Amino acid sequence: MVFNSVEFGLFFLGVFILYWFVFNKTAKAQNIILLLASVLFYVLTDWRFISLLAVSGIFNFVLAKKTAKAEDESITRKLYFYSTILVNIGILLYFKYFNFFIDSFVTLFNYSDSVDISFTPFSILVPLGISFFTFQLISYQFDVDNEEIEPTDDLIGFFTYIAYFPKILSGPIERMGKFLPQIQKKREFDYHLAVDGARQFLWGLFKKIVIADNCTPVVNAIFNDYGDMSGSTLLIGSFFYSISVYADFSGFSDMACGVSKMFGIRITNNFAFPFFSTNISQFWKKWHISLTTWMMDYVNTPLSFILRRYKKTGLIISIIVTFLLVGMWHGPKWTYIVFGVLHGLYFVPIILGNIKLSDGVMAEGKMLPSFMEIVKMSLLFVLVALTTIVFKAENIGDAFKYFKIVFSSSIIAVPKFPISISRIILGLPVLVLFEWFMRSKEYGLQFNNETVSKPLRWVMYLGIIFIIAVYRGGQQEFIYFQY
Repeated sequence: MVFNSVEFGLFFLGVFILYWFVFNKTAKAQNIILLLASVLFYVLTDWRFISLLAVSGIFNFVLAKKTAKAEDESITRKLYFYSTILVNIGILLYFKYFNFFIDSFVTLFNYSDSVDISFTPFSILVPLGISFFTFQLISYQFDVDNEEIEPTDDLIGFFTYIAYFPKILSGPIERMGKFLPQIQKKREFDYHLAVDGARQFLWGLFKKIVIADNCTPVVNAIFNDYGDMSGSTLLIGSFFYSISVYADFSGFSDMACGVSKMFGIRITNNFAFPFFSTNISQFWKKWHISLTTWMMDYVNTPLSFILRRYKKTGLIISIIVTFLLVGMWHGPKWTYIVFGVLHGLYFVPIILGNIKLSDGVMAEGKMLPSFMEIVKMSLLFVLVALTTIVFKAENIGDAFKYFKIVFSSSIIAVPKFPISISRIILGLPVLVLFEWFMRSKEYGLQFNNETVSKPLRWVMYLGIIFIIAVYRGGQQEFIYFQY
């Protein structure tokens, strides 16, 4: 069940009515409804792994309390903490990476020995959302062990945190310290927050249906038959893929945030207009924010502390390892690992040059960016788009072949696309204009009375709805459901 479906609309309406008008007397009653709805949502999407979610949750719930009760720096405390982390990581490694590790080992062994060993991958189904809910459980254990939060005794609240249906499938990766306090108190219906959520959902729906779903068929046609196309077509194909991933994933995130706001709960805004960035550091602070901050807090910071004696070399190692894991988080493919390492390497000139970078809003307070800002944004977009070729490719060999054609003499040829791109051309200016003028906000439709009059706002809302109805693409699966 996906957000852009009629089934979800009916599901949401039923939960909304029960949550605000029937079981609205206490926080506990509201949380029970959210938890039951989340379990039903997960079961309807893929029932096979609800038991894994339950067992994993109970294990982490109990062990976090035992960790907190044990004395600081004691062997017992370390045993509880590290065993919990290892179990969480072990579950993730088994379901997502077991076949990958075995296959890589067999391939390496065959290269170094005359004996030919064959390997038939095991039929291991990957639970939906496992990367997201496992990272939440790991962050919870770290925060408890570091005494940043107290372990909760509220089992219903704890499982609501893990399974909350707006974010269970594709994030964001929420922190317990932010989420639990919001649901421990009774929520009163906030009309303005609900309207804000509805607008954000609408904007996410536009990005998914009009932009991502129209880009995806074009991208697939180009990447599936790249050998017969010009370098210019392949280059633009990489641009379309970057736009497609952004519109798809940030569209989902906007819809998730919008749905959650309508229940009176704020979750992490996972994107902050990353393509309006002028450097790679700024880009990653605005792209998949919950994953980036998770990796920085639990991997990069402690690793750079351990390697602090090596100064800049230590910083470089820690950032490359961090982004290697960012790449690996996406799945068991060497292309993802190379993608992550490349992004880590892009930070090296910044570290070596002690370059101070701006992390604020692009051209804040101005109508348009400067010429140099346009140049920097354009160059960064091209760099990111070229790197997504590795991300999209089936294997490293295909990525190199793709690059070889891109940087051939045919890069100056007139691009010819296998299918029409007219809907992309019509929808893309709307995306860029709305997000540029709302770049200091959370999303592209976050207008208010101070910026746009009410009648004009309604014209825009109805216009977006009209565009969704007329220029919708064929329904495509959310890209990040596979991660």
